[in-house]
Amino acid sequence: MRFGLFCSTKDNILSTNRSFKLMSLSKERLFQTVRQNLEDLPHILALCEARGITLFRLGNAIVPFASHSAFDMTWWKELEPFFEEARLTCKAYSTRLSIHPGQFIQLGSPNPLVVEASLRELAYCTKVLDMLGAQEGVITLHVGGVHGNKEATMERFYTVFKENPWLKPYLALENDEYNFNALETLHLAKRCGIGMIFDSFHHSINPSAVSWMSIKQSWDGKRPKVHISSQGEGKVGMHAPFISQEDWETLCTFLGDDKHSIDIMVEAKAKEEAIEHSKLTCKIFF
Repeated sequence: MRFGLFCSTKDNILSTNRSFKLMSLSKERLFQTVRQNLEDLPHILALCEARGITLFRLGNAIVPFASHSAFDMTWWKELEPFFEEARLTCKAYSTRLSIHPGQFIQLGSPNPLVVEASLRELAYCTKVLDMLGAQEGVITLHVGGVHGNKEATMERFYTVFKENPWLKPYLALENDEYNFNALETLHLAKRCGIGMIFDSFHHSINPSAVSWMSIKQSWDGKRPKVHISSQGEGKVGMHAPFISQEDWETLCTFLGDDKHSIDIMVEAKAKEEAIEHSKLTCKIFF
């Protein structure tokens, strides 16, 4: 099975998600932080290869505040050498890269300013994957808030998507635990012609009658990506340090024979330790 690690190692010694407060934004601080994030990337990919991890999610802050109005767009030109070096390193590994922008991305919002800010963030994510040469890269996105009417929100989302065709190469939609269930998310993903990422934990909280075969078809021959996590301490939706055997068994039963031909992002707080634990867990019943 192909497993995925996100953002950093458990101890945060290696990280692609270093940032700082907006009030500290300056060219010098930005370049220092981006350099650190990109210098750690090859070390993380080497760790992934050594542990048989084939998927890595970049930190959202790999270039802090890149979509903010205070960010000087001319800085990108000077950042190119850092990314070129990282891109050449990435070519040496077979790790699939992804990025998951935050919950504030709302392409279906009725507020045009929110949509504009969302597009800027997605443009930034697209630029990062382009600069790293991530041919199989994925930008994972939730549909977003309901805004009082699910159908109207999905229609606005689709309209914005069609008006911005540059979104299509990387974008994939993930079901969430409160607003849009897997069946609703799949409907919109298929309408947009993009893949749907099945999150088994979100599905357990916000269920719907959806089949794995219909989700697989949305990827149109590309390697599908799914997420797994377990309930941790605290409010519903908090991630646990490790994935329970029960949750692995539930997901693998849902995936059937395809469980060996997809990418599974392990969203557990113990990160690489959780992946090693998952390998042992999966051997118990397969």
